[in-house]
Amino acid sequence: MHEDECITLPGGRTLSYAIYGSLSPHATVFYFHSYPSSRLEGRLWHSAASNLGIRLIVPDRPGMGNSTFQSNRTLLDWPNDVLALADNMKIQRFFAMGMSGGGPYALVCANAIAHERLVGVSVVSGLYPMSLGSAGMMMGARVLLWVAPWVPGLVGSLLDYAMGTAARNEDPKVFENLFMKEISSRPEVDQQVMRDEKNKSGVIEGTREGLRQGGQGAAWEAKLFGSDWGFQLEDIDAVVPVTLWHGTLDINSPVIMAFKAKKMVEGAKLKIQDGEGHYQLHIG
Repeated sequence: MHEDECITLPGGRTLSYAIYGSLSPHATVFYFHSYPSSRLEGRLWHSAASNLGIRLIVPDRPGMGNSTFQSNRTLLDWPNDVLALADNMKIQRFFAMGMSGGGPYALVCANAIAHERLVGVSVVSGLYPMSLGSAGMMMGARVLLWVAPWVPGLVGSLLDYAMGTAARNEDPKVFENLFMKEISSRPEVDQQVMRDEKNKSGVIEGTREGLRQGGQGAAWEAKLFGSDWGFQLEDIDAVVPVTLWHGTLDINSPVIMAFKAKKMVEGAKLKIQDGEGHYQLHIG
């Protein structure tokens, strides 16, 4: 594992990333972490990627982990960062995988990156445009996505007060206790997955690192999720294969959103996992 890599992008921003998986890969996957998280989330997939001969590259999004916050960014800016990293690593062809809040970033890559470079896209437990509806979504998530587009600065301050301070505490148990208290309100299938110490430590460390800079990066990302994405799902070129994976018990991003998204993305495949929740599907 190489967990503290970085490059300097045009304009001077730092893009940090980690590398997991095989040392002699037959395929490279750019993994876009969940929300709010960081490159360290890739630890959860290190062994599986190694066994499958896959190199997993996990970049921190702006304002999370060690990546520089990018003011006024849009989702449409992300493919340029991905291509800059791929070029720096001399990677010509690659796959993209978006987990939960990483889903919009995988989809914008499917929309913007030529198929000569982007081989395929997978979205797991993904978030989809709010225009598809939010029925069945947790109330806290709904409120966040409604409010953040209007007052991201206030949301950033609140996120930092609620979680960022705990994330920066030298005692990791402070953040762990806060995180697990929130998990206790989730479906039992998700709670079971998070009781596994390996899963719990991977998710918590990834999230803690993602909030270490404060709540500004996460707040701006919530603003993007709750606003117009700058492209339509119907615009995605069918030449790039897209597969959507979703659990029927997901209350972070209700399964009805995945059904609607599948109809909009030409040629997309939808893999429904009956009886699985949000965390259960993407780390269980």
